[in-house]
Amino acid sequence: MKHSRNKQQGIAGIVYVSMVPIMVMALAFAMQLSQQFLAHAKLAEASEVASLAVIASPKGDEDGNQDYVKSIIDRYVLDNKDDVIVSVNRQECHYSDGCVERSEEAGPFVDFFVQVKASYQSWIAYDSISLEPEFSLSGESSSRKYLPLPVDVYFILDVSGSMGEQSGTEGLQRIEVVKKVISRVVKDIEDFKTDVKSRVALAAYSGYTIKKTGQGLVPYDYASYNMPEETVNNMFNPPLRVDDSTGGLLRYHDIPLTDNYQHFLNTLKGDSFHLGSTGTQSWQGIISAAQEADKATEINPQQVFIILSDGMDTPKYSEYGLVEGYLKNLVDLGLCNKLKQRISSKPNRFESESPTDKEKTKVTMGVIGVNYKVDPNDGFGDCVGQKNIYHAQDGEDVYKYILNLINEETGRLRDS
Repeated sequence: MKHSRNKQQGIAGIVYVSMVPIMVMALAFAMQLSQQFLAHAKLAEASEVASLAVIASPKGDEDGNQDYVKSIIDRYVLDNKDDVIVSVNRQECHYSDGCVERSEEAGPFVDFFVQVKASYQSWIAYDSISLEPEFSLSGESSSRKYLPLPVDVYFILDVSGSMGEQSGTEGLQRIEVVKKVISRVVKDIEDFKTDVKSRVALAAYSGYTIKKTGQGLVPYDYASYNMPEETVNNMFNPPLRVDDSTGGLLRYHDIPLTDNYQHFLNTLKGDSFHLGSTGTQSWQGIISAAQEADKATEINPQQVFIILSDGMDTPKYSEYGLVEGYLKNLVDLGLCNKLKQRISSKPNRFESESPTDKEKTKVTMGVIGVNYKVDPNDGFGDCVGQKNIYHAQDGEDVYKYILNLINEETGRLRDS
């Protein structure tokens, strides 16, 4: 019995001793696999961060992008043996080459592809079992940024007398604050990197809208009808020319839709552009902008109407007396809905013969109260949507809100 037990123990010892090399090899494999797994995870994370960083802030050329990516990778990958090998490729997709339609994306975009390769010294190596003293790993990532679409922006500007009052924090007249902001936005628009140029227009209003024609400056009334229903029904018909024999109304004028940014800015800043001498009737500017957009050709896929005002509309005078809440009457009867439907139905310059919802013209409307809290129940809320009503205390607010409405971001990033 004792002999049998000793024999079993001897066999167990032999088996254990024979297993030791296998256990050592398994441990060696596990160690190297763990090292490679950790190194690969770090390399993948580094390539992902680098691709997002370079697409958010590209450096102008291929060499600059590669240097930028390498500097980011080097901050993440610290245990590599030699220099990290980096490759950065950029691919753009535009309407003009049919790429946007083929990709079924919402608009133009740019992809950045980052590939990284690094070498490492193994923690443990055994040539006899093919555990090399060095190994190499690769990581890659791509990120997509949606490029800004060209846009037609209609600034519907209150030029009534109250715009001559001082702004809350800047010590300037409200009109000067707004003109400075519009100028800043137009310069930003000029820098947009789009297939075609964005365009800008100005519809200035007080009690009338004034056009510059071959006959000089001519004032018009877009709401010359007695009943608001008539105004809405005729909103795309020619307005009534106002008799102004004394020239007392001719203090400002609209600027037609243009991509000549300098001409626009020169007109806006010119000595001939002054505040009006009549009341505040926002519908004059809204309808004027609607007609300007309606007659435009080769329109851009985004149409943005931005109303800037520092106070409530004044009552409208008709044969039946003063009409309070005239804008709300017009909006309830479909003023803004008709504008949106009519302009959004116009084919834009990138729309195909069988447009998808992504290609169709989009209309956005918003109102910014300049040192004035807009009452959403006075017509503006139902006109532009509650989320597109803003209250600006200073020029920076106005600037920020205009950009929100234009929706010109640096581009949405999509990691893929």
